[in-house]
Amino acid sequence: MLNCWLFKFSMCASLAVATSAFAIAKRGFDFVVGVDGDFKAAIAKAAASGASESKRFIIFLPNGEYDLTKLTGDEHGKTTFSPSHVSIIGQSLENTTISNTTDTEGISTTATLYFPKNNDMYMQDITLKNKSTFSTSGAARQVALQQNEGDKFIYKNVRLLSGQDTYYTKKGRTYWEGGEIDGTVDFICGGGDVFFEGTKLVMTRNGGYITASQNPGDWGYVFNNTTITVSNNSFNGTFYLGRSWGHAKVVFLNTKMVAQPAAEGWFTNMNSAPVVYGEYNSKDGNGNPVNTSRRRTYFDGSKDGSTSTLKTVWDANDAAKYTLANVLGGTDNWAPNKLTAQVSAPKISQEGANIVWDDDDNAICWAVFVNGKYHSNTTSNSIDVGSIAAGSKVTVRAANSMGGLGATSNEITVLEANVTYYKVTLSQSIGGTVTISPNREKIAEGTAITITAEPAAGWKFAGWTGKDAVTAGTSNTWKTTMTKDIDIGATFEAKGTTKFQAESGIVDNAIIESTNAGFAGTGYINFGTGHSTVQVPVYAEFPGEYTMVMTYANGSGKARGLAIAAPGKCTAGIDGCKGAETRMYDATDNWTTWATDTTTITLSKGAGYITFATVDGNDGPNLDQIELIEKKVEKGDTSTTILSKALWFNNSVEATRIYDMNGKLVRYAKGSASLNGLAPGIYIVRTASQGYHKQKLVQVR
Repeated sequence: MLNCWLFKFSMCASLAVATSAFAIAKRGFDFVVGVDGDFKAAIAKAAASGASESKRFIIFLPNGEYDLTKLTGDEHGKTTFSPSHVSIIGQSLENTTISNTTDTEGISTTATLYFPKNNDMYMQDITLKNKSTFSTSGAARQVALQQNEGDKFIYKNVRLLSGQDTYYTKKGRTYWEGGEIDGTVDFICGGGDVFFEGTKLVMTRNGGYITASQNPGDWGYVFNNTTITVSNNSFNGTFYLGRSWGHAKVVFLNTKMVAQPAAEGWFTNMNSAPVVYGEYNSKDGNGNPVNTSRRRTYFDGSKDGSTSTLKTVWDANDAAKYTLANVLGGTDNWAPNKLTAQVSAPKISQEGANIVWDDDDNAICWAVFVNGKYHSNTTSNSIDVGSIAAGSKVTVRAANSMGGLGATSNEITVLEANVTYYKVTLSQSIGGTVTISPNREKIAEGTAITITAEPAAGWKFAGWTGKDAVTAGTSNTWKTTMTKDIDIGATFEAKGTTKFQAESGIVDNAIIESTNAGFAGTGYINFGTGHSTVQVPVYAEFPGEYTMVMTYANGSGKARGLAIAAPGKCTAGIDGCKGAETRMYDATDNWTTWATDTTTITLSKGAGYITFATVDGNDGPNLDQIELIEKKVEKGDTSTTILSKALWFNNSVEATRIYDMNGKLVRYAKGSASLNGLAPGIYIVRTASQGYHKQKLVQVR
C-alpha cells in the first residue's frame, strides 16, 4: 500500500543534472493558470493527466482574482472540480483568490469549489471567496469550499471567506495547517474527521455558531492551537463554539480566544444531542486561562428528542488521545504534517548571465518572480537572465513535494553581463550516480566544479568514461575549472557482491520507504497502483543461470503479483515485454514480516537492471532486496572441442541450453539439442537432468 509521496530516481543524466536515490525527483508545475490557459483548461488537463498519489498534478495560480462564476460554474455559479491527486497552489493567500457569485442560496448548490469524490488533494497559499449576497427569508447559505466524499485533503495556509456554511464537509480525513475561515452561522459544518492546526477562525456576525457537526467520523472536528477572533468587537461573547446538526463531535484544544464565546460555550440544541463536546486549555488573548465554569453540560435534540450529559471542560488526560496521528493516521499511517513541510528559502546571486543558488534535494522545482510577479519555474538551480531586464528585482521560492512554495529568497537586482558558458554532459551509469557541484545547466567560464562518482550500496567505482575520462584520473572525485564543455561518465562494479538493494534502483510511480521495520539496507520499494516499476541494478561476474531470492513483505491479506524481466529483456519497462515472468507473492502476517520467494534468472556478464513491475494495475508487495546465487554446475571437460553436426548428450537429458560467450541464450530444447545452424564461434552448452547440471565449452566452425 502506498503511504508516502513519490521518490522517482534516475541514475542517468543527459545534462548537468544527476539525482540522488533519496532526492525528490525534479519536476516543474504541470499547469500555470494565465500562462498555459485558464482555470477551465487546468481542470481538463488535470482530469486527463492520469494523476496518482505518487504522480500528482500541480496547478499554480499567480497573484490575481480568478472569478469562476461563468467560466466553470454551473447555472448557479458552482464549480465542480473532480480530478484526484491534484495540488492547487497560489502565489500568496492575500493576493491569490478564486471566487464566485451565485444566483441562489443553499448548502449544496453554491460552492465556489466543490470536490465530489476526490482523494489526495492539496491546496496552499490561496483564498476561496463566495461573494454572493443572495438570500431568501434571511438565509444566506453560501459555501466557499465543499467536500462531499473522498479522503486525504490538505489545506496549508488557505483562507475561506463567506457567511453561513462557509466550509462544508461530509466524509474522509482532512488536515488544515494555518489559514483562516470566516463566517456567520455554522460556518464549519458537516462530517468526516478534520484536524485544524493553528487555523484562525473569524466570527463575522452577532449570535452565530462556529461549528455545526453532523454525523461525524470517529473523531469529528478537532481544533488545536487555533485562534478565535471577531470582525466586530460588539460580537465578542455573543457567539457559540457549536451546535449539533446531528450527533456532533467537536473538540477545542489549546485555543487562543482573542474573542470569547458566550459563557455557556455550546448551544443547547439543534437537531440531536451531541456525542462529544470538549474544551481544554483555552486562553484569552493575553495568555490567561479562560473562565469555563459556566460551560453547558446538558444537551437535547430539538428534532429527535435525544439528550446527553457531557464533560465539556477537559483535563490533560481527556485531551491526550486527540493527537494528529490518532485522528488522521488511519490504517495507512497517514502523516499529512510531513507533506506540508516547506523547503528552505534559497540564497540567490548573479554569476555572469545566470542567477544561481544551491541545489536542494527536497525541492521539486523553484518558482522565479521578477518585480513581484511570476516569471517562470525551473528544475535547475539557475536561470538565464537573458529574458530579464537589467535593474529588475528577482526573488526565488522552492516548491516542496506537493508543489507548495516555501519562504522567499533574498532579493537581487539584475546586472548586465557578458560571460562565456559551458555545459557538462553526464553519461548513464549502472550501479551508481555521477553528480556535479555546482549543479547548473550552464556554468560560467572559470567556475570551479567537482564531479563525483557515487556507487550504490555494495558497488565500487570502476573508472571514468567519456571524452574527458583520461583527464579525470583514477579517483572517484574530479575537481576542475570550466574552460570548455565536459563529457564524462563512470562505470561501477559489484564483484563479490550477491545481495542488491531494491531502494538503489530506478523507480517509477513507486516510493522508497523505511517505515516498516525489519528490512535490509536503507529501505524498500513500496509499489503504487497503475503501472509501477523499479529497475534494480545487479552485477554478474559470470554469465549464465542464477537463483534469485527476493525478500518481500505483503501485509495486504492476499497474494500480490509482480512481473520480472532480466536485463536486456525489456527496453521500456514491463509493458509489452514478452520475456517477463509473473510471480505471485503470498500474504505475510503484516508489513513488518519479511519472507522470501525464489526463481531462476539468466544474466549476462557485468552490470544490468532487473525490472520488477506491478501486474494489471494492481498494487504489489513491498520489495526489500534480491540475492543472486550462481547455480552450481558439475564441471565437465572444458577443453575446446571442434564440432559441426554433433550431439554431446544422451537421451536422459531433460533440457539443453546453449549460450554465446556474452551469456545470451541462443538455443533451448527439451531433451538434447543440435548445434546445426549456429554461427561459427565458441558456445557454452548446459544440460540439466534430475539432480545435476553439466556444462561444456564447444566451438563451432
